[in-house]
Amino acid sequence: MSLDNYDKDKFVVLVCAGPSARFVKKTDEYYTAGVNVTPNLIEETDFWVVNDGCYLVDLSDEKLLKINNIALPQFPHTVNGVDYRPTVGLDYLAITKYLPSNIKIHPFNIHTAPKFNMPYNTDLPYFDVRSSSESCFKWLLHKGFTKFISLGHDPSGGYHSSQYSRPTKEGGRVMITAPIDNPRYHIVHQRMRSVIKEAGASWIRAVLPPDSSFDEEMFNKIKDHALDETGYAEVTL
Repeated sequence: MSLDNYDKDKFVVLVCAGPSARFVKKTDEYYTAGVNVTPNLIEETDFWVVNDGCYLVDLSDEKLLKINNIALPQFPHTVNGVDYRPTVGLDYLAITKYLPSNIKIHPFNIHTAPKFNMPYNTDLPYFDVRSSSESCFKWLLHKGFTKFISLGHDPSGGYHSSQYSRPTKEGGRVMITAPIDNPRYHIVHQRMRSVIKEAGASWIRAVLPPDSSFDEEMFNKIKDHALDETGYAEVTL
């Protein structure tokens, strides 16, 4: 389905990688978005957003068939096997050519393209970001979506147990055994709140019980929660 045909008045439920991430079930009441390997926690993913190309090999063939769109930088990070820097010969076309045809591909650009002198296309959307979650918010806002619920976006840091790998500055992936980069996530949280406020959008950060999942019933409990003057709310159930 073309992005033009999506109902921009619907909520998008974004699953991030933090400890409060929960499995999200499919329903026509909302769209779903995942970052990095969080589509593993989503029954069917409408939007998959990554900054690092290494994650494209981390999902099973079966899971890839349950993803409808991917958005990623024209020159993704962590693709050359040496470090995290983008590489001219490994652009989004090169690293997505093995994805199944059900996934529609949407390139954008981020601040590392000019930083590392990539020959990037200035006609593509351009975002200054510090995380894949921030890329996801900014890309979805650019496409016209304005209502968001997040699961697993934890300002204090940490990772959900399903998040088994992440890129490093050296270009590899490591097993997650302890919280890392925690100060960065507080900064990212504040940046994302600013983005929502400036866009006049809404964001509900939801924290559900550990053994629960997110479905239409849970959505109906959360969607009408009062927002503060910046368009933000936190809901713990």
